[in-house]
Amino acid sequence: MSKLTDRFDALGRATPAPMGFATRPRTKTSATMLLLGSAPAKDAHKYADTAGVDAIILTGADALASDESPLTDLKDQIWGVSVGDIDFDGLDRLKEKGCDFVVPSSDDHSAAVLRDDDMARGYEVDTALTESVARALEFLPVDFLCLTPPKAVWPLKLSSLIELESTVGLVGSHFVLKVENPPSVEDLEIVRNLPVDALLIDLTSTSTGDLKKYRECIDGLPPRKNRGGAGDHSDATMPQTGVPVSGDQHDHDLDDDDWDDLSTGP
Repeated sequence: MSKLTDRFDALGRATPAPMGFATRPRTKTSATMLLLGSAPAKDAHKYADTAGVDAIILTGADALASDESPLTDLKDQIWGVSVGDIDFDGLDRLKEKGCDFVVPSSDDHSAAVLRDDDMARGYEVDTALTESVARALEFLPVDFLCLTPPKAVWPLKLSSLIELESTVGLVGSHFVLKVENPPSVEDLEIVRNLPVDALLIDLTSTSTGDLKKYRECIDGLPPRKNRGGAGDHSDATMPQTGVPVSGDQHDHDLDDDDWDDLSTGP
């Protein structure tokens, strides 16, 4: 299983206290948001010890898929790749190196990138995401979506919030929002509650000070409020109908047998 998807699934969960009659320690709640960083694959060694990020996306990583030599620089990091054209052999090589997730860099490359294996899959979208594509993403093996906003997000304006929600609300998936500078805790809380589950920053242009600010903002977030249902994404709507996705919808239409029962009575 992917370590990144495990992190996503654990967001905001409280660690259960041990059983028994001894004094119970305080339950510890996991982070409510993740911080991902991107960096060129050729410079992977420079970011191996980057503190504060939950995972690293290596961009331009096609060479890693074709090279059989091991990658030891990131052995203590959760890492994945953004790749172009790749086949099953390339995916196997990435997996052997320790790759945890794969994000296709373009739709114009082989669909082999979505092979079902233990690595997670991401997909890049923007706020121009259409309902038809959103509907397809619901059925493809995609675990999270990297969302690129059309402009700088912070400070967060109502118009930007509505634009983000119009995209996030189309797909019941984990969303990773690309940002260029640290937010205020207030703005970050509002975006997280859309829900957005992670921020993605460019490590090559992020200073050590800004990286610390990102981490402090995320760690300072209050607990998520339950939006109802089985989880934060349970109220996503099916694009084609606008009806909430739920396994408990009732069929109010009566078939012929029902009418017969009603007409004959007990």
